[in-house]
Amino acid sequence: MNLLLYSNIFIGACAVALTFTNQITVEGEIHFNKTYWFVFFSTMFTYSFLKFRGSSATASETSHRTWAQENPQLSKNILLITLVVAVSFFFMLDRQQQIIAGLLASFTAFYGMVDIPFLKPAKKLRDFGLFKTLFVAIVWSVTTVVIPLSGTFVENDIMVFLLLRRFLFLLALTIAFEIKDLKSDEEYQLQTIPMRLGVSNTKLLAQGILFLLMLLNLVQYFFFTIPLSNMLAVNLSLLVSILCIQPLHEDSPDWWYYFVLDGMMILQFLFVYMVTNLL
Repeated sequence: MNLLLYSNIFIGACAVALTFTNQITVEGEIHFNKTYWFVFFSTMFTYSFLKFRGSSATASETSHRTWAQENPQLSKNILLITLVVAVSFFFMLDRQQQIIAGLLASFTAFYGMVDIPFLKPAKKLRDFGLFKTLFVAIVWSVTTVVIPLSGTFVENDIMVFLLLRRFLFLLALTIAFEIKDLKSDEEYQLQTIPMRLGVSNTKLLAQGILFLLMLLNLVQYFFFTIPLSNMLAVNLSLLVSILCIQPLHEDSPDWWYYFVLDGMMILQFLFVYMVTNLL
């Protein structure tokens, strides 16, 4: 399991699962193509680079860094392979997809790799604690909604609905995930949501966003051509996510965050896939 989680294969699969969920919602079936390979390998590379090559001050605090130190050659091979493959598939994308992906790459660079110009002392975007949550939700939403669907005719209102649904889902998961980093964020004085609200209120906020999204899905069902089965499947996955957030605390094991909480993305796809193909 360590290889699956810390090599970032699993998080790459989560990104692809989210793109599949949208494709089923829009087209009713899955067409695996170069875009999904790009999403998979670019996600693996980004997470590997940010977590394996974190700043010296914080890198030793992460389980990903520890795994990389214990498997130095493998971690370097993963970085190289995912970079080469992601760049290769990037050049196969449509021009519009390349532009969007390029903008996201620049955004990500300023988040965890490049200091923001003209700021003293030097800071990256992730050093602004409350921005971390919005950054992840925005980048993941664009990566898993806009890039895969940009080559498909999708009405603007449907695209906005899918983006909003994805953003709120990922925002809630990211807020809950920040509980894991509470102790290290306190040490480095990052003003994250758990630091401001406490663990219990942070969980309530994440669960509240998911509950709001369930209501939004119900309301939007009456205005868009979203199948009833799709809406029910997504809402069921959101309900499971709410339940999985409840037992979280800052000392919860890594696998609960990286496998169970992140796994809600795959679970949502599985629910949508099953109701679409089996019912």
